[in-house]
Amino acid sequence: MKKFLIYFVILTHIFGQLSLFSCGNRNPNLSRNQLLELAGDTTPKADEKPAFVFPDTGYVPPVGTKYTEIRSVDPASPPITLKVSIPQGTMKPLKLSLFGSKVEYVKLRLPDENDFFLSDTRTSIYYEGGGSSGNSSYTKVNRLGNHFVTSDALGVRLFDPTGKFVQNLLLSEFEGQERNVHDIKIDFKSYKRATLMDISGTRCFLTFVDFEGDVKAYRHLTINFVHPRDTLYDKNGKKKIWAGEFDLAKRPIFTPQSEMTDLTPGVEMSPVRLLPTGMFIDDNTRFKFWLVGNPIGVSFNNMGDTLCKFTNYVESSGAYVSDRPFSYRTDGMLFFRQEHNDTIFRVQSANRIVPAYRFDFGDKRLTPSEGATNKTQGKLIPWNWLVFKNSMLLIFSEGRDCPICRTRNEVTFHCLLFDKQTGQPTAIDMRSRYPDNILIENDIDGGLPIPLNSLHTQDGGILATYTKGQMEEILKNNSGNIPPETASKLKTMAESMKQNEMLVMTVE
Repeated sequence: MKKFLIYFVILTHIFGQLSLFSCGNRNPNLSRNQLLELAGDTTPKADEKPAFVFPDTGYVPPVGTKYTEIRSVDPASPPITLKVSIPQGTMKPLKLSLFGSKVEYVKLRLPDENDFFLSDTRTSIYYEGGGSSGNSSYTKVNRLGNHFVTSDALGVRLFDPTGKFVQNLLLSEFEGQERNVHDIKIDFKSYKRATLMDISGTRCFLTFVDFEGDVKAYRHLTINFVHPRDTLYDKNGKKKIWAGEFDLAKRPIFTPQSEMTDLTPGVEMSPVRLLPTGMFIDDNTRFKFWLVGNPIGVSFNNMGDTLCKFTNYVESSGAYVSDRPFSYRTDGMLFFRQEHNDTIFRVQSANRIVPAYRFDFGDKRLTPSEGATNKTQGKLIPWNWLVFKNSMLLIFSEGRDCPICRTRNEVTFHCLLFDKQTGQPTAIDMRSRYPDNILIENDIDGGLPIPLNSLHTQDGGILATYTKGQMEEILKNNSGNIPPETASKLKTMAESMKQNEMLVMTVE
């Protein structure tokens, strides 16, 4: 009992000081024994469920907001106008040299040949009492310092700069369910979800939630739509939440996990009451961007204090979703745009957002009321926004994009490349009716083309991924659009790739 009280005091102090430490001697899968350790009992018990105690600092976040919002133009960096119109005349082909001059390839390989990366993998959730939901999932790759981190429905994993597997940072848990490279079926009653929430420099922030059949909690996490003050637990700790921060810069050098016998490094996870959301502004401040509704965003600190709320002045509601909001980080700063807003804001501090770019659609701008009532014919609507080192790529549609609109030929897509400093547009030839099948020609080293839908930008750099399934998909969807030599090379690589391998192309 004394040992338990000492542990509880230490954990309470840690939570009060808001420190989430990384550690090299914990199993990231949160085994039964570790849950016992969290409760202060290190003796395995075969017949008893592990106890779980939430830390209780007695701290209650004050009501209301601490700061008043400031939304003003920065005189030293006024907003740049991006004039959007249907491209006319000569258009440039979409080539990789527009975005960089150096290409490197790294092959990531999981140690278990039966394991796999997700590539248009069907992930289905089956709820208790009937019903299901599902979507096609891909494994996402990010840079963590000079390392690579992959994240998907199966968990979060770390690879070294050469692609060698280092360790599992955190794995999801769902027992007795069918899973293969094409299909993952999850019984919601036993689903424990590991999620990569954000990356900043050499640090990544992760959460692990035991939903225990709580559909609301699951949906909150999957769409990342939780208010910082929302609680996803009950008094008995039914919905258990852990949060952890892994810092590559503080991590000792380990041999790959597959070669270890007695040590499995991972992330030190601490139980928390609130599900931490939002992206880093600084070490102690996060910003949560709302996709729709009011406010447009909220800043808060690690104690759960609401620092500032930013009003949404173009709020809309209706049966139709026509616009696509987005957020991104580049040059060390956070940017966002909410639906039907013509402005891209830069988050300057906890209580200040600054207009950075403004879309000028002229008389073809889609208003909130038009979008909500599906009066979108002839209107120009953002479809995707990618930010590179020196430029920004806007793919937009003329008319609302949906399966019915495509069948009726009521939607047309266009592409513009804007200079990051001046906003000057360049018309781009997509060479495809729909953006789903756009390929960026690799004219830097003559290597593999990049499907636009698998391209990810991080701090202006490009990461493109190629699994066996993705390579086969490129060949299937772009027959005749790829030079024979490149198609032959792609086919040979696809045949040699295994399901536990992924090729990552980085472009600088």
